[in-house]
Amino acid sequence: MPHTFTEVIPISLFAKGGFRWRLATRGLAPEGWLQFDDAYRTYLAEKHRVLRAHRADALAFVPGSEEPAAEIADLVAAELTERELPLPPDRAAQHPLEWSARGVQEDLCLLERGAAGWRLTAAAVCFPTRWSPADKIGLGLRAIHDPVPRYEDIADTVDRFFDRLRPGSLVWRPNWSLVGDDRLRLPVEDRQAPTAVLDPIDELWMRVERQTIRRLVDHPDAAVFTIRVHRWPLIDVLDSVDAGLEEELRTMPIDVAAYKNIDEWRGHLATVLENRSRAERRAERRAE
Repeated sequence: MPHTFTEVIPISLFAKGGFRWRLATRGLAPEGWLQFDDAYRTYLAEKHRVLRAHRADALAFVPGSEEPAAEIADLVAAELTERELPLPPDRAAQHPLEWSARGVQEDLCLLERGAAGWRLTAAAVCFPTRWSPADKIGLGLRAIHDPVPRYEDIADTVDRFFDRLRPGSLVWRPNWSLVGDDRLRLPVEDRQAPTAVLDPIDELWMRVERQTIRRLVDHPDAAVFTIRVHRWPLIDVLDSVDAGLEEELRTMPIDVAAYKNIDEWRGHLATVLENRSRAERRAERRAE
């Protein structure tokens, strides 16, 4: 079965007290690293299509990244074997990260630490949320996030987090977007959130990336960053997100709302959510 919202996000998706960028990682047991569901073959088929049609954008790596990426491939192979799923073919003919990504629903990124800090050295990202892996390859964490308004608020925290993550440690965090359809691949040139919405609850999708970070053991100056894209019609997850989402929409700075491409209609959606909450409270009082 596909994962439900509460299975993917068993925590509050939004910060109390209104919007702020936060790392908000939580520990994760190794058996929870990757997610598999009934859409497994659909995801893999779409990855194969993307790697044929958009290979130059979806796959990028720097020379020398093969060795730590091979450790990732071993971890993926162990997962697939444990679940009695077939291994992707032709491992020796591909970059290890591409081979790994062809076998799982997650997109995969390899980060390595050097004298200048952590940088992206390999990426197999078929389902981006409006960013280009090819444009980010070789960049450090701050340069990767340069388009993100106010990233400097947490930049030092992110750097320290990667430095302090112990080899073998595994954490996860959620990242959300509101978009206009359920396509897995939203390329950078497609700002896919509507510029205007008449009925936001019926028209919008909640898109959540379940991101994990795993420091490698045999290559301790490397980490694998996974991105599993989930999406649900907004109407289906309102009971889990409405109050927190309303506050987030109302307190989000203008530059962040523009970056998320929701600035034109976030106030409208917040009002709809507020009115919905009021109607539910009135119904509860009448039922008492």
